Amino acid sequence: MKTANKEKDFDCVKMKNDIQAKIYAETKDMTTEELLAYFNRNLEGNKFWQQISAQPKKYNFVN
Repeated sequence: MKTANKEKDFDCVKMKNDIQAKIYAETKDMTTEELLAYFNRNLEGNKFWQQISAQPKKYNFVN
């Protein structure tokens, strides 16, 4: 089955690649500690992260 090619209003793959390139440019020369601080800063205001981190922990994978 062949689908018709139509012009996209939104290109998800391009957006993902653009975001990854931005993050790489911002973090490429960072130390491990700086990387952890960078990602923690960016998670603080993330509504999705707030929701999943507020959920009760069902499993503990740490021994």
